[in-house]
Amino acid sequence: MTVEIITPERKLYQGEAQAVQLPGKDGLFQILDNHAPLIATLAEGTVKLDLAHGLKADELPDRLRAEGSSVFLDIRGGVIEVNANKAIVLVS
Repeated sequence: MTVEIITPERKLYQGEAQAVQLPGKDGLFQILDNHAPLIATLAEGTVKLDLAHGLKADELPDRLRAEGSSVFLDIRGGVIEVNANKAIVLVS
C-alpha cells in the first residue's frame, strides 16, 4: 500500500509499506494491504512502517528513524485515512 506521512510543516514520507502500526485513541492497531476504508484518530505514541526494503538513515527526514526494514516516527497525535490501498497519516 502507499503511505504518506504529513506534518503541518512538510511531507515526511511517501512510499510503499507492507504494514503500518499506529497508536489509536483506543490502543494500537495495524493497517495491511487492501484494508477497508477507515478514518481514525491517533494518540501520542509511535508509528511503525514495515517496508519491503529497509532505508538508510541518511535517506530519512530528521524525525524518522530506521531499524532494519522498519521506520519509526514518534507523534503527539493525529488522524489516519485509508482508502483505495492508500494510507494518509496526518500527525503533529
